[in-house]
Amino acid sequence: MKKFLFILLLIFFSGCSIKQALKHDPFYEKTLKYTQRTQILNSLETKALIDAVYLNGLYKNKFQNPTFLIGVYNDFDNQLINQEFSICLNGQKPVKISSKIPKFILYKTFPFYNSWMNYYLVKFPDTGKPYILEYKSKDWGEVKLFFK
Repeated sequence: MKKFLFILLLIFFSGCSIKQALKHDPFYEKTLKYTQRTQILNSLETKALIDAVYLNGLYKNKFQNPTFLIGVYNDFDNQLINQEFSICLNGQKPVKISSKIPKFILYKTFPFYNSWMNYYLVKFPDTGKPYILEYKSKDWGEVKLFFK
């Protein structure tokens, strides 16, 4: 009888968590739409991993210029720009890079969030869409992310 009651309780609590896991979250889905991820590889070894979220699409009327939340992990102290790596949007360098993320951007709930990456708010001059975000390495090539 105790085993039956235990199994019944286990099913009940599992059922509640399944319903919660399948709950529709429109903001999460919208964030997926504006998020891209890529990596720079060298002989199957990841030299840099970059996540980019186009914030203008996600937060309407909050940013004037094209603004991205960029997470980066690389072999050079996880800084977005350093002696090895650089970033540009449609060939233009960033206007501003800040590690201070506004509180209304709940980036720790975004898809692909990783605690071992450093995150930056990066503003670029407006060059017109489509946006091509390029992350370049002097020694290992470059990757491009496309945002419409």
